[in-house]
Amino acid sequence: MTPRRSAALSLICCLLACDPGAPGSFPPEDPTLAAENAAAGDPHRGRFPFADAVAGLPESGQLHATIVTDEGPIHCSLHADVAPLSVSTFVGLARGLRPFLDPDTNTWVTRPYYDGLSFHRAYERQFVQGGRLGESGFIGFRLQDEPSIGSAFDRPGVLALGNEGRPNTSAAEFFITTEVLRELDGRYTIIGHCGDPLLVRALEARTLAGERPRIETITITRE
Repeated sequence: MTPRRSAALSLICCLLACDPGAPGSFPPEDPTLAAENAAAGDPHRGRFPFADAVAGLPESGQLHATIVTDEGPIHCSLHADVAPLSVSTFVGLARGLRPFLDPDTNTWVTRPYYDGLSFHRAYERQFVQGGRLGESGFIGFRLQDEPSIGSAFDRPGVLALGNEGRPNTSAAEFFITTEVLRELDGRYTIIGHCGDPLLVRALEARTLAGERPRIETITITRE
C-alpha cells in the first residue's frame, strides 16, 4: 500500500469514527416483543431502520430535533450512538416516515406523528411529557429498552421516552426533565438532551395548571 493511499484510508476511518451522528447497533431482537408487534400489524416489528429514518438528510453529522411548541422552540441533540432504535423511531415518526396505528381510525398511517399533539402530563420540578395519541397511547408497536452505561438523568434537559411502567413498553411519548432525577436511571431510554430550560419549565407549569400546550411540529436536522 502506498503512503498516499494509507493516509487516505486513515483519514476516512477517522472521519467515520468521529461522526457524532453515527448510529450504534440495535439491541438483539426480542422474539416475543417482535411477534407481538407483528401481530398488531407493524410491518417493521418494532425495529424501524435507521437508514429509513434519516433518508434525505445529510449522510453524516449530529442529529438535532427542534420541538416547536406554542410556547416557543426547544432545541435538542439526539443520541443515535447510544439509543439507535429509539432515536430511529422518534426521527421516523417526526418526519412522517415511520408508519403507526391511528387509534381514531384503527388504520396504519404515515404522517408527521407529533404535529398538533400536546403536552399532557407533568410533575413539578421533575418533567413535562407529551406526544400521546388517543386515550391508551398505543400506536401499534412497542420498543425494546436501550439502557446505556453512562446515560443518566444527571441534569435538567434530559430527553427520554415514556413507558407504561414496565420494560419494553415505550413508543412515541417523550418527556423532558427540569431537574436532576437520578432515581429514573435505568428505567427509561434516554434519546437526547435539550436546551431552553426556562421554556421547558414554562411548559411544565402550564401543564400542571391544567393546560395542554401544543406541539406544533418536530423538525429533524443533521449537521
